Amino acid sequence: MTRSLCLFNSNRAWGGGEQWFHTHALLLARRGWRVCAVTNEPSDLGGRLAEEPGIQLLRLPLGNLSFLNPTALRRLAGFFRDSAVDTVILALPSDVKAGGLAAKLAGVRRIIFRRGIALPTRNTFLNRLYFQHVLTGLLCNSEHTRRMVLAENPELMPLERTAVIHNGLDLPAFDALSAEPLVSRTPGRVVIGCAGRLTEQKGHVYLLEAAALLRRRGLDLSVLLAGTGELERDLRARTTALGLDQHVRFLGFVKEMKRFYASIDILALPSLWEGFGYVLTEAMSMGLPVAAFDTSNIPEVVVHGETGLLSPARDAEALAGSLETLAHDPDLRHRLGGAGRRRVEERFTLERTIQDLERLLLS
Repeated sequence: MTRSLCLFNSNRAWGGGEQWFHTHALLLARRGWRVCAVTNEPSDLGGRLAEEPGIQLLRLPLGNLSFLNPTALRRLAGFFRDSAVDTVILALPSDVKAGGLAAKLAGVRRIIFRRGIALPTRNTFLNRLYFQHVLTGLLCNSEHTRRMVLAENPELMPLERTAVIHNGLDLPAFDALSAEPLVSRTPGRVVIGCAGRLTEQKGHVYLLEAAALLRRRGLDLSVLLAGTGELERDLRARTTALGLDQHVRFLGFVKEMKRFYASIDILALPSLWEGFGYVLTEAMSMGLPVAAFDTSNIPEVVVHGETGLLSPARDAEALAGSLETLAHDPDLRHRLGGAGRRRVEERFTLERTIQDLERLLLS
């Protein structure tokens, strides 16, 4: 069987999905696959893959209406044929339309949509057409994502043509990184960390409200926020309004995330939904307990009472209760953190997930 694969991702910005495509392009190439890729021009993913001589790369301007552009479709189909592509994995709904149609025209055997965002697929005629007559498979990063894709139409794709492979952490590489704290500690102070884009999805406002409650209860704490985003100004204003300026630090974009985790005692993830949440497995691998909302795919990663504490979504008081419990009980933090590390080793390593992906591609 041909071990030829094309990874197709037209997103211009860098995020968890682009990290997945970049990592798996390199890993599969090292494991003997003939790997090519299609990216947007310009795009962060394209720029990084252009530095990899073993991966054939096609970069061209792509948008939501590219599937209506005959020139773009001919170029894509020609690239698939010239590269003898056996399987295409598509990242975005717009990629399904342009890349999926071009792959169908080129006679590609497997056309797989990898969905990493837990949002419903609209039950439109065009989506039904693509899911039932163009795509041959659906790959999701969590059971919750798979349920959401099919929420508006369970018959959009038969379950036997769908699969779930959780994201994996390159544990040996992560363990080898520096664990020197990024931020110096104050003795006796509990440090709560949150990492993610400063957007409504990530729910930072609930963490700020929880921190304000804990301060009123006399807890000596600080909150470190790693990330940038469109809500930064609003969140800074909310921090001031809650009287937390001396207790919350906005760190901006953090490149050395392991050093960030080494600076905190508890990871808080007040996200309203996630696709997977790399920060969860990274923090758990560091032996950190997690306080998060019981929503989306988060319970698939964090086991309540075993590796962290989960509370109802959008409930700042309940989140404060979880954080307070963890803050006052170092032994509980140690026990949950140790169980989290073991759970990552057993279920969320990159070695395991790449093997699962290869079995899917060769089945």
